[in-house]
Amino acid sequence: MGGHINLANLDAKIAECNAAPSMMERRELFASFSMNWRPEVADPFSPEYRTEQMELYRRVAGKRYDLANEACSFDLSAATYRPYPYGSHDPEAVGVHLVAIGSLMRQLASVPVGGRILEFGPGWGNTTLQMALAGFKVTAVDLEEKFCELIRRRAIQHKVNINVVNSDFMYAETVKEPYDAVVFFECFHHCDDHMRLLRAMENAVKPGGKIFFGGEPIGAAFPIPWGLRLDGEALFAIRNNGWLELGFHERYFQGALRSIGWSAVLHKSEETFVANIWEARRSGEFRVDVSALDPKVGTIVGEKGPQGIVVEDSYKHWVFCGPFCDLPAGRWLGTVKLDKKVVSSGAGILQVCYGVPEKVIAQANVTLPAKEMQIRFGTEEAVADVQLRYFSSDLTSFVMTSIKIEPDESGLPLDVPAPPQGEEVDPAVDAAQQEAPPPITPLWRVLSRVFG
Repeated sequence: MGGHINLANLDAKIAECNAAPSMMERRELFASFSMNWRPEVADPFSPEYRTEQMELYRRVAGKRYDLANEACSFDLSAATYRPYPYGSHDPEAVGVHLVAIGSLMRQLASVPVGGRILEFGPGWGNTTLQMALAGFKVTAVDLEEKFCELIRRRAIQHKVNINVVNSDFMYAETVKEPYDAVVFFECFHHCDDHMRLLRAMENAVKPGGKIFFGGEPIGAAFPIPWGLRLDGEALFAIRNNGWLELGFHERYFQGALRSIGWSAVLHKSEETFVANIWEARRSGEFRVDVSALDPKVGTIVGEKGPQGIVVEDSYKHWVFCGPFCDLPAGRWLGTVKLDKKVVSSGAGILQVCYGVPEKVIAQANVTLPAKEMQIRFGTEEAVADVQLRYFSSDLTSFVMTSIKIEPDESGLPLDVPAPPQGEEVDPAVDAAQQEAPPPITPLWRVLSRVFG
């Protein structure tokens, strides 16, 4: 990040950016300046906080915010054949854009084949076309009529059907037939009333449906709960174009969703921040249920057979781990199902951990025989790579058939990690702590890293 500037010399920086001979050089100029400002109102959910942010916009943009400020001027005929980012002649911008779209499309694999998707702010229509070409029934809603016409023309070019609607974000409040998914790709941060928009998702998304936020400035580095972005690129867009450019701290974003009954997980890209995808569902609908034969479940001393993972006479070994899933903040019940037709025996420790390196957040003693192993745990924020893993502290045999993680509404106490080192611990727990599990990476994760 470059040096801080003030409003008095902002226009000089904007003129310098406009004079840049290429997008690449302009991008370098964006990195050379920013502004520093902190809100005075503490409560980010209050009307006063929003008023303060919109007043800051007025000062930076030089005018009050209006939906008409989001207008975009471009050559419609040229864009029909070479839309942004291709017309920028900036390979870096093209590459990042394609990676971000690919990241979104991978997450849309969880939407039913041929499902109905409502996309807001499609702009040039790049994501819209990819979704339509993949077989989804897409309704694209954009405030700019020229973008709507561009998408109609491109749909004809590619021989796909896209329902195009010229409207604003609050179209969500008028939806008559809810959608399987709603997509915001590089547009949610332009909404001047994001809480109203989020509340409208209850009407726009069918039960079991999802919301995807792609390419949005949501992260732990944003300095305030939410508000105007003051980096060089955002300042240029606000002052030069009049667009509203907001950012969100990820903790505020998750809290905003939870306040209306939704929860979100982050599918983090290893390539670029722009390819991060937030996936939101109604809080009670987050569930993970995978077979022991799924590649997301690994075994160390067992063998995978027709019924599941077969474990025979394991002693002081880590036995299985998985499913390496993402979870939002909440209370959870993890269940490891065992084959009831096979007699189980032994004892051990069942742990829940997440991340790389692993952070243990809960563990429970297990005594067999039993039909299943269970553990209750909590996540204070969205976490990635959640796994249940089992350590055999006594001679252990069983056949494991599946792992299930679901919301815990029992009100029972959560299982907690072992005491810190130095405090008295159970011998079995101590053995599990001393015998670190080998670094197992399931095949599905290896492939995802190789192929993006």
